[in-house]
Amino acid sequence: MQTMNVSITHVHGTSWLHRLSPLAKLTWVIAIMAFAFASYNPWPLFTIAILGLIAGATAGILPQMGRVLLVFAPVTASMLVIQAIAPAICSNNCTPAVQLGPLTIYQEGISHGLSLMSRVLAMEVVAIAVLMTTHPSDLFSALARIHVPYVLNFMLAMTLQLIPVLQREVQVVLSAQRSRGMKSTGFGSLLPSFVPVFAGAFERVQQLSISLESRAFGSTGAKTSYRQITFGPVDKVVAVAGIVVGVVGTAVGLLFWSAGQTPVIVLPVWLTVLLFAAAAIMFIGVIVVAVVTLARS
Repeated sequence: MQTMNVSITHVHGTSWLHRLSPLAKLTWVIAIMAFAFASYNPWPLFTIAILGLIAGATAGILPQMGRVLLVFAPVTASMLVIQAIAPAICSNNCTPAVQLGPLTIYQEGISHGLSLMSRVLAMEVVAIAVLMTTHPSDLFSALARIHVPYVLNFMLAMTLQLIPVLQREVQVVLSAQRSRGMKSTGFGSLLPSFVPVFAGAFERVQQLSISLESRAFGSTGAKTSYRQITFGPVDKVVAVAGIVVGVVGTAVGLLFWSAGQTPVIVLPVWLTVLLFAAAAIMFIGVIVVAVVTLARS
């Protein structure tokens, strides 16, 4: 199976976003997450997502961000599809917007689906941009600087670093299978690769545990780090701005853009059909492709 590099891994660069301190960038991630949970209005959330893509483009990571977002796109599209035809927000008092054969698309469902999509998209774009422009060691040094428990810090480190490592292992095993004339495409090629990949993962865990023990991982006392992060005046200004934006944005979201304050979005019929059709094609198309691939493998 041909694989794409869609892991959320660090992309080397020297852009303004790369140079920012991880602590400054984390304040903006937390601020956007707080605003996304507080606001029900999709338009400011979609605006945040667009601004996040622009920031990624200026940092030179837009292609990598696009590939990752494309992987999550079917899940995001499913929110609009499910809510449009079976909205839970209005129960039995929903207003039909258009009838597509046996399916009835409801205005409240489209509005609620857009709200859910915008929340997820805003958080995804900002988090992906921060992770791709921050070296993992710098991120964990920053977390240690604000006194995050080192055990939790280590768990986050392993979570972010293990996925790309396993992806590279799968690619190496598939290349080895191809060189030996074995099947290397389709889901059927993944089954023989599970054994060497998991065997290598267990061996890596054993080596990691020995390395941690040799470095007194579980001992008490101050922890040191090879990489030291700086927190200059620009980083302080960005961090303070993120805190202010997060507090003000959350307050505005709760007061003016909450579920009770935001009216139902009424779209033109043609736009409603277009949004639903695009989301349905993206959602159902992935399922159909997966089933066909499994049937052929």
